Amino acid sequence: MRFKTFVKLFLLIVVIVGVYIIYNANFFERNSPKVNVYMSVNKKQNVALDTQAYWNPSKEIYVHASDDSGINTYSITATTPDGLVVVDKKNETILDKPKEFTFLLPKPDIKLADGVKLHYKIYIRDWSNANFFSGNVTVRDLDLIVDTQAPIVNIVANSYKISYGGSALLIFKVDDNSIESIRVSNGEDDFKVFPFLKSGYYAVILAWPVQNNFFNGTITVLDKAYNQKRVSIPFVKDLSVRYRYSSIKVKDSFLNGKLNELVDTIGERDPNSFANNIEKFKYVNETIRQRDEETIYEASSNVDYTTLTKPIEFAAFLPLKGSVVVGNFGDHRTYFFGKQKISKSLHLGLDIASVRNAPIIASNPGRVVLTELLGVYGNTTIIYHGFGLASLYSHMSKFSLKPDEEITSGTVIGFTGQTGWAFGDHLHLGILVQGHAVRDVEWMDPKWIKTNITDIFTKAKNIIED
Repeated sequence: MRFKTFVKLFLLIVVIVGVYIIYNANFFERNSPKVNVYMSVNKKQNVALDTQAYWNPSKEIYVHASDDSGINTYSITATTPDGLVVVDKKNETILDKPKEFTFLLPKPDIKLADGVKLHYKIYIRDWSNANFFSGNVTVRDLDLIVDTQAPIVNIVANSYKISYGGSALLIFKVDDNSIESIRVSNGEDDFKVFPFLKSGYYAVILAWPVQNNFFNGTITVLDKAYNQKRVSIPFVKDLSVRYRYSSIKVKDSFLNGKLNELVDTIGERDPNSFANNIEKFKYVNETIRQRDEETIYEASSNVDYTTLTKPIEFAAFLPLKGSVVVGNFGDHRTYFFGKQKISKSLHLGLDIASVRNAPIIASNPGRVVLTELLGVYGNTTIIYHGFGLASLYSHMSKFSLKPDEEITSGTVIGFTGQTGWAFGDHLHLGILVQGHAVRDVEWMDPKWIKTNITDIFTKAKNIIED
């Protein structure tokens, strides 16, 4: 009797274990298929779609399904809001049980007007014998809004010309209900735009950096259906501006004097740690200068691109009374030690001087975004004035402002000096458009500001509010 009971108990355990093993094997796998939907924008770009998207039916949409037991069948329906069935594909069977399967989302056979909403329902079933041998099912809902029209872009007003190394103002309008991105470019650099006055209007100051040999201004607008419109910016390109190319002889007295002081101030290396004076010179003029300019770019380009509710006004930037120019913007400098060319640099500001330790006065209100001792630029303050425009003051003997401080016109920014790579007391003035250094002389000229900025704003405002 005991033996029979033992046998029955053993068989029961075997059955339970067997059922458990079968149920937990892939034969009864209970994980639903994974489903991803994406749109092919072009040969190089696919965009994942969530539950809702804008769609130009000229672009293909793909459904990718994966499952450990293999993909069995898929069904797809698409309906309009009034209940019209425009796609009805039922139980397409995949016999070879692929663990991954991709297929095109079928399109309606009828022409659909822009704005029509389609509700797709996608059913994917796997080959598992779970759920009483019916398998696991994933249901994916996708709402698509038909949009076949590219955005419309119209220029409202713009500066007549842009000079090599200079800047110019552009105001334009975009008509589209589903804007994804607006890209304004000079051919190499992108500039963020500011919403202006009314919905659909945008304003931006562009720069033509002296480092760029050409200017190819374009506005590119992409909507959420990935329809694209690109238009050219009608600036006249002024190539008449010429920049100086200088050859500078480096003397031993500088290499063993001022340069050692700079290396000591930077504090990263001992002046005696370099293989020779040329290596030390290149370290300061190239490595440290590049780091300084990256710091300046980051501080002056990381700004708030909020809506301009009215035209912004700028006064001429005249920070030093009775000053004279001692170094020009855009100077290309090549350094020689004896007859050996050892390094080069590009001067991205205007050097002006008056009396020793002269007060530096703010010409425009703004917010302090940087006060820092930089290696080549010395004591440097950057003030952001709004609309992507910032001003830079370097080589100061001391600071008068603190980071994030809001200032008004007439505020003392600091005092001239010769910190950093400076020979004699002076101010290095920089004007920056979204981080790009531009010709100071334009922004120091009231007539240029009126003609190229103020009058353009006024013209655009009158057109927009008419």
